[in-house]
Amino acid sequence: MRGPLMTSYPDYLTQLARLLADPVYRGQGVVQGKGQPVLLIPGFLAGDWSLLRMAGWLNRLGYRSYFSGIDWNVDCPNTTATKLAWRLEQLTTESVGPLAVIGHSLGGLLARFLGTNFPVQVCHVIALGSPLEVSTPEHVHPMVHAAFRLLTPLRQRGNPAFRWCGSPSCTCRFAKTAFARLPSGVTLTSIFSKQDAIVDGQASVDPEGENIAVSGGHFGLVVNREVYRAVASTLAIRFAEVSPASASL
Repeated sequence: MRGPLMTSYPDYLTQLARLLADPVYRGQGVVQGKGQPVLLIPGFLAGDWSLLRMAGWLNRLGYRSYFSGIDWNVDCPNTTATKLAWRLEQLTTESVGPLAVIGHSLGGLLARFLGTNFPVQVCHVIALGSPLEVSTPEHVHPMVHAAFRLLTPLRQRGNPAFRWCGSPSCTCRFAKTAFARLPSGVTLTSIFSKQDAIVDGQASVDPEGENIAVSGGHFGLVVNREVYRAVASTLAIRFAEVSPASASL
């Protein structure tokens, strides 16, 4: 969290170069998927384009990756969560068995929201560098809070309730359930870095989930070879726990 923010972008390029040279990117040494569905959700100020490489990799591994439909993740999280619920409903008509949902940063909280509210459709949540502790806003870089506040007037659109968007006073469905205990049958893996300059790694630890620490910066998590190896292992284990009748196509 306290690392220099300016190193985040060079770190992304470094992580990408390491990923492209790593056998895991070619699917070597990892369990292959069997067509199981995986929904990808981008982080704040990003869109589906930020997860293109991960989506292609998952497809090559044998999973069936789906995008969220988010061009830029800048809207009120509750509004975005509602749209994701519609997207989830659409995907359940296209695929057999529950989905795994992978979200980066804010996308991880949105993924957790889906897991909390739709336990029949979602079997596992993977959060990448997500601030999972609702009571620790100081563990997110001040520039993120500033950007979030700047967008608030655009979200209000005549609705004064939006002045509480993103604050502890917010009473929307997202705020109430994104941090709630996950239902039985829905598991969570948090993958985070202690070198993260955006979200404090400690704030990404879920006491009731699986927590995996990797090296590298926040933005680079979506192209981090350690993350890819952890994701491949996690998906193989979690989908194996789902009954074969509902997990395979």
